[in-house]
Amino acid sequence: MKFTITHNKKHLARSGVYMGSIGAGGFEVRPDGMFYRCRLFNHWKQEIPLDAFFLHRDRKKNRILRLTDLVTAGRIIEGVKKIEFQAEFPRVKLHFPQVHTMIEFTSLFIPHDLKHSTLPSLVLKVKGKGRMIFFLPSFYPSIPSFKNNRIVLKSKEGQIALGSKKGKAFYVPQDLKHFYVPDNERLKDIFDKQEEYRLNFWKGKKDHYYAAVFWEGDFEDEVIISWFYPDMRDNDNNFMGHFYTRFFKNASQVLDYTIKNKNNILEKVCLVHKRIYSAGLPEHVKDSYSAQLSSFVKQSWLARDGKFGVWEGSCCCCGLQTTDVSFYGSWLYAKLFPRLEKTALELTAKFQRADGWIGHFFPGSFKKIDEYRRKDMNMQFILMAFRDYNLWDDISFLKKMYPAIKKALLCTYQWDTDGDLIPDIEGPDQTFDAWGWNGCSIYLGCLQLAALKVSAESARLVKDKKFQQKCEQDLAVVRDNLIKKLWNGKYFDLWTTDKKRDNGCLLDALSGDWYCYLMGLGHILPEDMILSHLRSCLKHNRKKMDLSYMQAYSTPGEKGWCYINGGYPDNKRISFQQYEPWTGTEYSFALHLAIMGLKKKAFRVIKDVHNRKKRCGMFFNHIECGGDYFRPMVIGALWDRIKQDNSR
Repeated sequence: MKFTITHNKKHLARSGVYMGSIGAGGFEVRPDGMFYRCRLFNHWKQEIPLDAFFLHRDRKKNRILRLTDLVTAGRIIEGVKKIEFQAEFPRVKLHFPQVHTMIEFTSLFIPHDLKHSTLPSLVLKVKGKGRMIFFLPSFYPSIPSFKNNRIVLKSKEGQIALGSKKGKAFYVPQDLKHFYVPDNERLKDIFDKQEEYRLNFWKGKKDHYYAAVFWEGDFEDEVIISWFYPDMRDNDNNFMGHFYTRFFKNASQVLDYTIKNKNNILEKVCLVHKRIYSAGLPEHVKDSYSAQLSSFVKQSWLARDGKFGVWEGSCCCCGLQTTDVSFYGSWLYAKLFPRLEKTALELTAKFQRADGWIGHFFPGSFKKIDEYRRKDMNMQFILMAFRDYNLWDDISFLKKMYPAIKKALLCTYQWDTDGDLIPDIEGPDQTFDAWGWNGCSIYLGCLQLAALKVSAESARLVKDKKFQQKCEQDLAVVRDNLIKKLWNGKYFDLWTTDKKRDNGCLLDALSGDWYCYLMGLGHILPEDMILSHLRSCLKHNRKKMDLSYMQAYSTPGEKGWCYINGGYPDNKRISFQQYEPWTGTEYSFALHLAIMGLKKKAFRVIKDVHNRKKRCGMFFNHIECGGDYFRPMVIGALWDRIKQDNSR
């Protein structure tokens, strides 16, 4: 994705690309040239801005390379007038045409290589003319050290370091009124004042410092940024640590390792980038997939002991590894990092209640579950477990998970109140918990149908013939009852009881079907009904964004087409969960369209979301129940499906 940002388009900088590593921290690089939502120092709750910046001087003027001016006690340094922004995770590039300078950050993201994808390092490339300094702060009072053109800022909490290949590395206190550059053994004022310090003036003194690099003339360089802050704590202040501390003891070791192995690591990272952006797919599809990879890295927690989870939203909403949201989002990384998915699902299984009920989420701690109330969790857990077996062709994993699968399915029978073998809704007990459903719903019914299909196949594979037969028999009953109760000739109605019926057309009604199809189990409902339902969604659920009432998940300035969760023939509005869009369900709807051969319509859905989010500056941060939401990562399944189709 490429665009130019100016002062009158600052709204385009509401979100940015996350530069960091899985579970290791990082920061957001936004189009305005500033750095936000920093988690390098374990501030996962506060998400403080990162006070890093580039100062540039040429013959004409001094500038800070961002849109916003730098205002200090003794000087104001103007920002630039425009920035050309190019976001292609794992890279992000900013070009400043006024000063003929470019900076580029690269995250170390390599599928199937967990050590390097969790490495707490970044690569910064710079190219330009004039004089330029990069300032990188430590949040904590630190003691600086300088060796071999490398700076390390050491504090009791941890360390941050950088190393330059061609520039001049140095350090300077953050509270100086002017800015200094190295000149032999001295630091001289960049504005040619007479003030100067000896380079080792602050040696051994604890203070808030910048680690910095200086360039002049026609420059081109590569800088490695590394960090090491081991004392990561969960929401209850329990020690978690970071996975990277298994391999390193300090930032100097991380920096040395990254520099030594840089060429090999970057070659693999570049291949990741090439595979995404050379794919024969529309640009809006590639950009949408890339943006969710960025969110995945940002939202991931990976403890020292290997426990893993993805935040449902912004490290504030709900919790980690929310079952009904992971059901969608885990498609992004289940193939890329099987070890992470296996760890997460096994932890969910570990907290399964004695009666078989699957928990909702881990509330900022891997030591407990928040609640056992939602009925869709069980079916979704079953489907994820079988999906992972299918993706990895790992029968030992299926055998390990089978007792939890069986117990989870048997638990669902207690929720059937009328003998149709379909779990009934009784209040806010599923994903759409603010909508007001009752009785037999197409959402739970289709999930139950899929869970029975998967459980029957799981039982066959582990040779549990009796349970296999039960699942197959009940599968036929549930299918017949779903069609009998909810099919209206054009689509499946939302829900029904013996006294009332809701004729809403649910965008996400048939997730159980596309799940089974992607697992090689075929469709679980008649294909003509599936197609008719999807076409009805295109008719009833595709709406123009209207911020006069779409206010729960939208952003000021968000315009264009969206696909709301629940469409009605008479366009009535019942609940914000019904009449507003969730990009996660929009993406899964696109996936189902692609599976059913409606690829052009699938691409249109992705483009509608793309255009909406880009226009309001939230392309890299999709809001549902919190920002950087987990559910849109389901685009990973769509990406794999389309690439598979294109390779045939």
